[in-house]
Amino acid sequence: MQYYLPSLIIWLPLLGFVFNAFSGLLIKDRILQKRVVSIVAPGVVLLAFVIALYVLVAQVGQASNSRLIVPLIPGMPSDAPWIQIGGFTVNFSLLLDPLSMLMALIVTGVGGLIHVYATGYMAEDAEQPRFFTYFNLFIVMMLLLVMGENFLLMFVGWEGVGTCSYLLIGFWYTDANNAKAGNKAFIVNRIGDVGFALGIMAVWSIFGTLSFYNDSQTGVMDLAAKHLYGVGHPLSGLAPIFGMSAITGVCILLFIGAMGKSAQIPLWTWLPDAMAGPTPVSALIHAATMVTAGVVMLTRCSWLFIQAPQALIFIGWIGLATAFIGATIAMVQNDIKRVLAYSTVSQLGYMFLACGVGNFTAAMFHVTTHAFFKALLFLGAGAVIHSMHGEQDMRKMGGLRKYLPQTWGVMLIGAAAISGFPFLSGFWSKDAILEADARSPFGNGLILYGIGLFIAFLTAYYMSRLMMKTFSTDARWTDGQLVPQHHSNEDHAVTGIQGVGSHSAGGEVSLPTTEHGSAGAAEVSHQSAHPGAGASIIASPPSMMIPLYILAVLAIFSGWLAVNGHHFTNFLSPSVATLEVGQLKEANELFSMTAGYVISSIVAIAGLALGYVLYNGRRKTGELSSDASKARNPIYRVLDNRWGFDWLYSLVFIRGGAILSNLLWRVVDIGIIDGIVNTTAGIVGAFSSVLRRIQTGYVRNYALIMLLGVVILLAGLILKYSQLLSL
Repeated sequence: MQYYLPSLIIWLPLLGFVFNAFSGLLIKDRILQKRVVSIVAPGVVLLAFVIALYVLVAQVGQASNSRLIVPLIPGMPSDAPWIQIGGFTVNFSLLLDPLSMLMALIVTGVGGLIHVYATGYMAEDAEQPRFFTYFNLFIVMMLLLVMGENFLLMFVGWEGVGTCSYLLIGFWYTDANNAKAGNKAFIVNRIGDVGFALGIMAVWSIFGTLSFYNDSQTGVMDLAAKHLYGVGHPLSGLAPIFGMSAITGVCILLFIGAMGKSAQIPLWTWLPDAMAGPTPVSALIHAATMVTAGVVMLTRCSWLFIQAPQALIFIGWIGLATAFIGATIAMVQNDIKRVLAYSTVSQLGYMFLACGVGNFTAAMFHVTTHAFFKALLFLGAGAVIHSMHGEQDMRKMGGLRKYLPQTWGVMLIGAAAISGFPFLSGFWSKDAILEADARSPFGNGLILYGIGLFIAFLTAYYMSRLMMKTFSTDARWTDGQLVPQHHSNEDHAVTGIQGVGSHSAGGEVSLPTTEHGSAGAAEVSHQSAHPGAGASIIASPPSMMIPLYILAVLAIFSGWLAVNGHHFTNFLSPSVATLEVGQLKEANELFSMTAGYVISSIVAIAGLALGYVLYNGRRKTGELSSDASKARNPIYRVLDNRWGFDWLYSLVFIRGGAILSNLLWRVVDIGIIDGIVNTTAGIVGAFSSVLRRIQTGYVRNYALIMLLGVVILLAGLILKYSQLLSL
């Protein structure tokens, strides 16, 4: 039984997905169906978390090399083939090692808390069962991505999370903007997936297998490790790919896939628009699932990347540029969720920056802490939006600390953690990346460290700005006059089902019902009778607040995994290649670790203080300058227009694509292809019109033609015979 227990980590959410999908057939009562789904959906994910924790401690921790390969389907052998064609064999198995189990715990743990939060957040939505169907499937696909034994299973999960993101971002599809955002995420990710697919093909052509590891030590990472340790064939002797060494070409192709999934320049523009989904979707995508997939894939393939210095340099600079651009855009956003979205883009850049200097462990450490404080921030923002009846614009907030002290407290912890405030989780993980940058093996450590430190300062500033505009400046709203903003696939706001309000594509919440008490119910009744009446601010229910409290604790203490003997590094060591095993060597320290901690602390506190000072002096408006001044400021316009990326992509790919498509249609399709076909048809038709005159239908005419043919044939033969006689 214990041998098959790990497969339940995936099978439980999968069974939840199937149950939720068919719950309408099993349970006819709509209210009962939604209540049962709200228990099953988070229940299967949290139970999977418990099993994952047990498997890590009792099985993976006790295994040789901390690695197990187990069947995906209980009852099958671990090496049961999934696809077997000639010499191509792919097994249907799971790889259990520290990396896969770490991600399984994050996906099921943080994902489970987000599921619990969503039971309150989505309770009033008429399509709640469909939401949780997609939500459970999202968990299944992410688990398959991180636990699959080979590249092909990883690719199935990779495509699966892309599909689920499309379904969830455009959950309220009757709003055209939501549908467009879902399409954008799906299409942009397909571009990156082409690179990932080509990389997988290249891996097969080089190694003859797609398994990461296997019992015979002939998996891709086994062979790559053997080369690093001086055993096996040197990878440098392989034929080049696209003018690069084979291993560099493979790594670049794999990274292109990571660019799309983890929103790196130039394939990053889909992630901010993913805010069209409900807030729990944003939290799940940004914290526990999809966007971390690229970092996980690079870490899984660290034995390859550590042998491709050119690829690492490329990854590092892309990550640094993404981190900088994401942070600068976040400084001018007014939508509370978009600030956090661009923050995610920036933090993902940090993670790839760590990978680019060969410190994959630091990248995964930041993935772990980021999962806690980013989920906390998104869910906290959702609580604010819920309380404001769907309002997301921080310019219409302010003064909420008085009304939402618990939400303010947990979000303050999240903001401080992501800013790198001393001794919180983000402080340790971000400093680990900065320290790795400073010791870059490529001689650019001082530059990477300096820019990375400046990005940390910007992060602290825009998070301080978010907290001040939302909670601490003067209220720019009037209690009792809030305007509920309703967005769903139904045109009416109140469905009559007991629970919290229905939510919009941006995390908006409808009017509260009896779950918030009789006053909320009275407010619904009153507003239904008087559509023009305003709403009062409301508090979030326990189902939304309890996950926030748990995440706040994790955001405070999870960073201590890296200290006291570098427990996190030791934990991941069986799964991750380090610079020490390759030909790359870390540079000497620019300064001591203690000095680095002091510098990081000063930068974080300075950024937070700057935001406080600037906005505390403008408490009434919550703005640093007027709209007219902003319009005249070229820097603000550039940042507000997202550095022109969307404009450029629209010009080149949408408008340019439309022009090219029109040209191909009119000139190539109609003018050339149709022209050739129509001309050929015309010639055949003209020739046929002549020949058909011969077809009279009279036997005597046909006999005459046959006679003429015989005469012509005989004349030809006689002529030919005469020529032969003359010789």
